[in-house]
Amino acid sequence: MGIQYTKSEGVSIGFTVSSEGAETVIFVPGVYSNLALDKHYPEYVEWEKFLGRFGRVVNFDKRATGVSDRSTRPLNLDQQVVDVEAVRIASNSNDLIICGLSAGAPLAVLYALAYPERTRALILLEGVCCDAKNPYASLSDNNTLFDWERSLEDIDSDFSKWCRDFNRMIMPDADPEDIESEIEYMHATASPTAHRIIWCSLMGFDLRPMLRHVTQPTLIVHADDDQLYPVAHGRYLAEHIPGAVYLELGSNCHIPMYDPNVFPAVQESIEKFINRLAPRQADDAPARVISTVLFTDIVNSTEQQRELGDRAWTEKISEFEKNTSNIIEQCRGQTIRFTGDGVKAAFDIPGDCLRAAQLLVKEADDLGHPIRVGLHTGEIQWSGGDIHGMAVNIASRVADRADSGEVLTTSVTQGIVEGGDYEFDNWGEVDLKGIGTRKLVRLLQG
Repeated sequence: MGIQYTKSEGVSIGFTVSSEGAETVIFVPGVYSNLALDKHYPEYVEWEKFLGRFGRVVNFDKRATGVSDRSTRPLNLDQQVVDVEAVRIASNSNDLIICGLSAGAPLAVLYALAYPERTRALILLEGVCCDAKNPYASLSDNNTLFDWERSLEDIDSDFSKWCRDFNRMIMPDADPEDIESEIEYMHATASPTAHRIIWCSLMGFDLRPMLRHVTQPTLIVHADDDQLYPVAHGRYLAEHIPGAVYLELGSNCHIPMYDPNVFPAVQESIEKFINRLAPRQADDAPARVISTVLFTDIVNSTEQQRELGDRAWTEKISEFEKNTSNIIEQCRGQTIRFTGDGVKAAFDIPGDCLRAAQLLVKEADDLGHPIRVGLHTGEIQWSGGDIHGMAVNIASRVADRADSGEVLTTSVTQGIVEGGDYEFDNWGEVDLKGIGTRKLVRLLQG
């Protein structure tokens, strides 16, 4: 079957499904790909055939690249999780082995955290865990993956030269003819503006706080002399994802299937990893999942109730709860319960939660009862229709610190959505009662 399309937030995403079998492998590409051209590259043909040994193979082009719709707005990794889910639904796939290459690796991790019940295993090839050249050190102006300002300027000033320099990083030993072929591939796959948007999705992102929550069996493969994403990223992923299997390659090639000296070892490692996976039983679905938890609170609710009277206040709260439920549903969240003068809600995708927070603040202002909002991303546990866990407690404490009309969150959530539509400013560090010190940021209204 050829290229098919599905819609994700109004964007057409191109995908293919090949082979048949017991497993389903979704391949998440790096920063760019092109389903219409890949069939002309022997390395990718061999790669797809290899994955086809295990069952169905689902490939797709990310939004803004390949055969998928272009995008005129910034993207972040968080926003792209919904695209993977749209492809899963359209391809009628479940119980997934998700294989992420390069910048596709953190997207694979985010999907597994958001949809653990649909993800059976992860394979992370030449992945990156944050926008830091050294992931063992804090993000700073002197510790970023690239000199972003210069790199983005180079895309704008001389795209062909930028493509050539980029391909020299990912394939240092490639012949000039192969480099020119890859440059043509990049030109055909995304415009300079699209490449700029795609790369900006990595600026400032940070998945390190979330890695310990990955519950799926994980295989990590990284070249020891990778010039694009240093091997420290592979080692960090392996050390911080519980139970991860790690294979380090003696290579300087960022794309393993392009290095014939190491690709057989990659194939052997993947084959052993997949063959050792135990089928998931129905009652094995994880009780703990990663969610973004939101709390709101009407400012000065007691005084408002006293001024309005019980009847008028009841009517106002009824309207507030109705509008709040509609906004949460619209943003793909779940209302857990109303607290009398606020709401407790959970979202699979952090960006959906931030969008809901902005809409809730505006709606409350329009109704004349401003709210404060706090949210946090972390591990929660469902029980009896409610959610529990440290992430819930942190979100509640963060909401307590917010002022009227203010949305506060933690640096954890900020790191996941960095590079997208959301802007923050530093609020400061605070000692949250019973939890400890956390760095908070303020979400700026869009």
